[in-house]
Amino acid sequence: MAKITFPKEFIWGIGNSAYQSEGAYNEDGRGESIWDRYCHTPGRIIDGQSGDVTSDFYHKYKEDIALMKKMDIPHFRMSIAWTRIIPHGRGEINPKGIAFYHHVIDELIKNGIEPMVTIYMWDLPQKLQDMGGWANRDVTDYFERYARILFSEYGHKVKTWITFDEPFCNAFIGNYIGTQAPGLQDFSTALLVSYNMLLAHGKVVKACHEMLPGSKIGIALNLSDCKSATDKKADIEAALRADGYRNRWFLDPLYKGSFPQDMLDWYKANNVVLPDILQGDLKIISQRQDFIGINYYSPHFYVHDEKVWPIKCTPVKTGYPINDINWEIVPEAIFNILERVKRDYGDIEIKITENGSCTTDNVNRQHKVMDDGRIDYMYDHLIQIDRAMGAGVRVTAYYAFCFIDNLEWNLGFTKRFGLVYTDFKTQERIVKESGHWYSKVVRENGFDLTDA
Repeated sequence: MAKITFPKEFIWGIGNSAYQSEGAYNEDGRGESIWDRYCHTPGRIIDGQSGDVTSDFYHKYKEDIALMKKMDIPHFRMSIAWTRIIPHGRGEINPKGIAFYHHVIDELIKNGIEPMVTIYMWDLPQKLQDMGGWANRDVTDYFERYARILFSEYGHKVKTWITFDEPFCNAFIGNYIGTQAPGLQDFSTALLVSYNMLLAHGKVVKACHEMLPGSKIGIALNLSDCKSATDKKADIEAALRADGYRNRWFLDPLYKGSFPQDMLDWYKANNVVLPDILQGDLKIISQRQDFIGINYYSPHFYVHDEKVWPIKCTPVKTGYPINDINWEIVPEAIFNILERVKRDYGDIEIKITENGSCTTDNVNRQHKVMDDGRIDYMYDHLIQIDRAMGAGVRVTAYYAFCFIDNLEWNLGFTKRFGLVYTDFKTQERIVKESGHWYSKVVRENGFDLTDA
């Protein structure tokens, strides 16, 4: 029977984020984040839910970590809530927040699980948003201070760090489309937010290399395989713009030290207010990071659309299967992304920091969750990751996302990505069939090609 086997040193992990899973939103000195404010604003969240309790990791972390150990998960990607460490984003440090993450990290290590820490996963302190949020350059300095505190407190225990998770979503969905926190709708602001996030990333990479020379640090980008939905010239050009907007706007400054000229020209021609791009900033942004994290879920197929200012393109469905969040399932697209990153940006270390699928999960009469669609999704995508590695792409890690059902941002509890089922009324945890399958993959460092 044919089998895919990954390299002996390959990292298998699982992940969750602080706001989505912790709950305890007003306990032990935690401050208000932009997601607290967003969720507590009527009409923002599809089912009216919030991160107030969600899957209650704050109180159940020992139970959850024990479950990870039972599932043979050796690595856990977690995020730290800025508002627990520095409730207002600047000013006084909260000792109870510092202590909580010491407890979590110690519990992970005690159970033989290595933590990867994401410094910022969408939850800016609301007090900083009140002064302009990431559109205010001063926030890059406050972020550096916050990161240095984390390095000082946890750096002797944590060896792998991520500065930002999905800055595209933070900048453009949060500040231009407006369907995520902070809920603004201004493209020029979103562009400035993206610039300052990249600058903050560079400052923190520099700080990490100074303070923790034995550690690794990178950024996690949600890259998309952007294709034209047709062979029309206008749609082909639209797909190239979409790629510039979603991918190259972040990759180019990180690895080439410049923003894509075609996008700068396009934005200027369409009356977008560009950020002041300083040569000194580009040097900071483009300094060496140790790896890039790639979050991948679905590709996008574009057509030209004059009504969508300023990008003038829109994604459309093209007939591929879709999952329960209405995303097309195209496993080959992750191969395309991995190959493209190597081709265009060099032989860099890549960690798959998020990959998974949304399915409608129900507990059956045997008290099981039979989520075959999620198993098929991971199976097909891991085949494509192995294919990319065979083609010379240096992929060193795979983190399934996510560990446990929790708040799916603005979609509330209506969508589930977890390998573990959460009953939000009782807080019972049930390992789904996908969780059992993934545990077997981790134990065997691979899988049989007929074992879907």
